[in-house]
Amino acid sequence: MGETVVVRQAGPADVAAAADLWYASHQVRRGGRALPEERHELAQGRMADPGCLLLIAEDLGAPCRPAPQDPAAAGPPPIVGSILGEPAREDDGAGGPVPGLLHIALVSVHPDQWGRHVGRLLVEAMLARAAVRGYRQAQLWAHADSTRANRLYRAVGFRRTGRARIDDWGELVVQYRRDLAPRPPG
Repeated sequence: MGETVVVRQAGPADVAAAADLWYASHQVRRGGRALPEERHELAQGRMADPGCLLLIAEDLGAPCRPAPQDPAAAGPPPIVGSILGEPAREDDGAGGPVPGLLHIALVSVHPDQWGRHVGRLLVEAMLARAAVRGYRQAQLWAHADSTRANRLYRAVGFRRTGRARIDDWGELVVQYRRDLAPRPPG
């Protein structure tokens, strides 16, 4: 299960690569249909928000990519997945914050890594960090036709709420929610 993949909190230097990964992986999931460029910019802005928690998965067993400032030097390992946790908001994101509820969004895994449990590592890491931060529940929306994503969310304890809607791209999404383990004492 992702023996060489590690999950860590992203820093500002990771945001652009995480947004690029999200954009590219969703284009593959959508059968090659591109998303509008403004969606990429919106995702990058959300990932950069200091009030949110962005986690990335890196493959330590993969060849390192060149460092941007020195192409001859080895840079960090490649980012193979990302996940964003942000405070949930009332009215499907339009209202005020919902105390104790984490909204998980922009989950993505590089298509070459699908089936290696990178998504599970990311979700489990996010849930653990959310519980430590005092969140009591987590929610997310998943594309109804994404068998892989729906299977993952059920496997880590999410259950459908019964809510569904059409997203900005005209695709059916379903809502999931789960309780988080209470923070350990001490």
